[in-house]
Amino acid sequence: MKRLTPFLFGFLAGALLLFFIHLTPNSKANQPLLFNHKKHTEQGIECISCHPHFKTQTFSGLPDVGVCIECHKDPLTESKEEEKVRLFYQQKKKIQWKRVYEQPDHVFFSHRRHVLLGKMNCKDCHGEIERMERPPSRPWVKMTMKWCMDCHLNKKVTNDCMACHV
Repeated sequence: MKRLTPFLFGFLAGALLLFFIHLTPNSKANQPLLFNHKKHTEQGIECISCHPHFKTQTFSGLPDVGVCIECHKDPLTESKEEEKVRLFYQQKKKIQWKRVYEQPDHVFFSHRRHVLLGKMNCKDCHGEIERMERPPSRPWVKMTMKWCMDCHLNKKVTNDCMACHV
């Protein structure tokens, strides 16, 4: 029994460590700005304004401070987040957005292929993003292979391995 106790302790500590390591990448992406999608979409700002590449490239792109400052050069509100935009701009710093969705290296995902060619909407994978008042801290959907294959099956597109795996 004395030999079993250190083993159990080590096993439990290792399992707990793996659990936290597994959760960390997707559990909480603390963004540099508490971006309010809802406020911006209510103003008529479209996804492409901040995510300019989703129709042309694999990666949709993330908001650039140069785009933000076009509207926020002068204060529109008393928001501390709005003030952060001006600070990033004045200090010539890039906003270090943290990716919420990330695929393994062996998976090829193209926004262009899904949005332009597949005629999918952002909300198909990102949920009601236009209603969110805070940036997402974790993926709206866990993009497992089964989830992707089910979607491909429903949309009657190829499930050939080479279509998504490189």
